[in-house]
Amino acid sequence: MAKADILVGFRDGEERDGLVRYEPGGQMRGTVQITPDDEVRCKHLWVSLGWHTEGRGNPDRKKVAEADVFHGTLSPGIPSSYDFQFTLPREPWSYLSHYISIVWDITVNVDVPWAINPHHTQQFVLAPRGEFATY
Repeated sequence: MAKADILVGFRDGEERDGLVRYEPGGQMRGTVQITPDDEVRCKHLWVSLGWHTEGRGNPDRKKVAEADVFHGTLSPGIPSSYDFQFTLPREPWSYLSHYISIVWDITVNVDVPWAINPHHTQQFVLAPRGEFATY
């Protein structure tokens, strides 16, 4: 099984209370850093932008955009960084309530042949400036 430490770093967003906020319709830029435990042959390094619901009712999930940022061999113990950029949609906004929430995230998936794919998800907030205070 392939194992790797995966970190997602956001740029150009507004940070508050451990979350980063982006404006609807704006640009998101970031970096994925991967440090594998062993040599990993990576067919694809996918970075996906999407949202999902949490709470009561039927769950919903949508992948909005995806980028293939690398393919090749990842060396053990050596951090590798890859940039990504997405144009964010105008809706739905992030929403947090007792009954249902809309959660935006970046998901990193390392496509490894014949092994369980290492992956990582990092949440962020998609909301106009005034709405971030209520999230």
